[in-house]
Amino acid sequence: MANDPMLEMYVVESVQLTERLEEILIEGEQLGGFNTEHINEIFRIMHTIKGSAAMMEYTQISTLAHSLEDMFFYIREHEDAAPDWAEIADICLNACDFFKGEIAKISSKLPSDGDMSALLDRCKICLDALSGKSAAPAPKQTARPASEPVEPAPSSAAGKKYSARVFFEEGCKMENIRAYQIVNSLTELTSAIETYPPDLLEDCSDDIIANGVTITIWSEAPQDKLRAVIGEALFVKSFEIAPSEAEAPAAPPETEQLNSEEPAPKAAEKKKKPKKDESAGKSEAEAASVPAPPPEAPAAVKPVPAQAAPPAEIKQNFINVNVEKLDKLMDLMGEIVISVSMVIGNPDLAGLKLDNFEKAASQLIKNTGELQEVIMSVRMIPISSTFHKMNRIVRDTSKKLSKDVELVILGEETEVDKTIIDNLSDPLMHIIRNSLDHGLEDSREDRLAAGKHPVGRIVLEARNSGSDVIITCADDGRGLDRDKILAKATRNGLLTRPESEYADKEIYQFIMLPGFSTNEQVTELSGRGVGMDVVKKNIEKVGGSVLLDSVPGQGMTVTIRIPLTLAILASIEIKVGKNLYLIPTLNIRESFKPSMDDIIVDPDGNEMILFRGQCYPIVRLNRLFRVDSDVKSFEEGIIIMIEDEGRMAGIFADQLVSEQQAVVKPIPSFITERIGQIRGISGCTIMGNGNIDLIIDVKSLTQ
Repeated sequence: MANDPMLEMYVVESVQLTERLEEILIEGEQLGGFNTEHINEIFRIMHTIKGSAAMMEYTQISTLAHSLEDMFFYIREHEDAAPDWAEIADICLNACDFFKGEIAKISSKLPSDGDMSALLDRCKICLDALSGKSAAPAPKQTARPASEPVEPAPSSAAGKKYSARVFFEEGCKMENIRAYQIVNSLTELTSAIETYPPDLLEDCSDDIIANGVTITIWSEAPQDKLRAVIGEALFVKSFEIAPSEAEAPAAPPETEQLNSEEPAPKAAEKKKKPKKDESAGKSEAEAASVPAPPPEAPAAVKPVPAQAAPPAEIKQNFINVNVEKLDKLMDLMGEIVISVSMVIGNPDLAGLKLDNFEKAASQLIKNTGELQEVIMSVRMIPISSTFHKMNRIVRDTSKKLSKDVELVILGEETEVDKTIIDNLSDPLMHIIRNSLDHGLEDSREDRLAAGKHPVGRIVLEARNSGSDVIITCADDGRGLDRDKILAKATRNGLLTRPESEYADKEIYQFIMLPGFSTNEQVTELSGRGVGMDVVKKNIEKVGGSVLLDSVPGQGMTVTIRIPLTLAILASIEIKVGKNLYLIPTLNIRESFKPSMDDIIVDPDGNEMILFRGQCYPIVRLNRLFRVDSDVKSFEEGIIIMIEDEGRMAGIFADQLVSEQQAVVKPIPSFITERIGQIRGISGCTIMGNGNIDLIIDVKSLTQ
């Protein structure tokens, strides 16, 4: 079993390749076939997956990838082939599922032991159909397993001799293994191959970092094909390849050993003395572009001639970073923000005239703010990766339901915190399945009868709104049945006031409750009332909210509002008596000085505010938290309208203080253990003066 860093690298790269492969397959299937660019990229991905798996000794993955690669090789080499693209796409997508399942096992340190025999049979049948059982793809040599050393050159070694020198990106790690993977990929195009350093399975990374890896190749393949294989390898910074001065003899001496310290195919070459410095007398730029070979290099491994083509530069402007490190970095940044506020707001400095301190403090605030923005940006990734996964959900589900559906993706470049991205996939999957199963009409005829396009349409969109991201998923189906939902809610005893007092949006929110479903029959996709419940829980977990809206006969829209990041909470600071509280900006709709004409008191003494034609309850924080306050009259204080999941309430406070970027902290355990969870409070934060502000729990107040 590989060591942990190597295993982690393999898992990350395999996941990325599989996701990209799935995107291409869905795109090709939607277009009704694959163009040359698609075929070439699929072939390259399969080749890389196969080589990586063989290197790591994951036979199931490498065998299946090899079979798929053969299929696309035949398609690529035979322009007259008439592939069944639907069948090929289905095979490859099932293979993607197999790869993802095996990679998940590997990531969990479990054996990769999946059964791919059925997929291999389908690949063979498809390849036989392509070739008509009269032609076959060009013969391929099976790549050597990673556990075996490179074999000696066979006596039949033939073809032109090439010398290549490869350098890797700085800091990519495990350069020897990456070099071995290149050699493993080249073996299919060569009759013999040599390397320096000789044994790439030994720890020779330092040597490769300093001098690169030298690969001597005997091959009948064109140089461009060899160059393409090397250039496609991950983390290659630059490389050179050119014909060597001498070609391989028809029958090299039997005593010649690959990876030996003196391979020399010709006796005459053994007598040649290595040149002292081939770059002597050249300019610095020329010397740098053609690195001198290591002095220990065997005579048969010749340096690339000076007239060789300039090295191909492949820029890698990214590195993989463990998310736990980013989490720790963000936590430390939060502590720095608090520390800076405590230093600058130190009450001991009040009233002192400290001009130099003020200048230094101003610069510190500026630098800290920039550092915070950079650290937050490192964690931000485009939402496109999650959105494109939904293509597969739409494809598979629409086939099961026999519905024609088009998925439109907008705003995929919108960036969100990595932690939030991880919690979005399941909610979006359930929302889209719900639209496909419940929302869209059952047939093209039903849609035509309703005056709609025969192909259903789901639009998935993301956009920024201040410190939040808004994601909408809208379909053009039948919409929600308000009366049916209300009747089910009444039967289940969910109503807390007369039916006539419920707005449509409030009624729609019932379908987010656990176990609530209006489907009469339980199917594979729906009817158990768990899908939309999962949506609500996962979105709330990242501090977001979900709102449903619908127009009967026209469709339904699910709106998800989530913060850009979980680490820093955008909030408004309010004052009640001598205490300060924070309300998340995400949940504030409006604040205003109320008029007594808008205040309603029912016979039970409950206070309500008339806001935009609707009545909403008022929560007096001084009464809720038992805080002494001199502000008794509504006209002396302020009302802040808050909203969560379509429910609204008015918070009555003494005054608004300021906007704050709060570093959220949980309520200390010694408090919750003694008195339990405090109603109306979700957490706390440390302010610049060292005081603690409590964060209002909007959800509990609106309920």
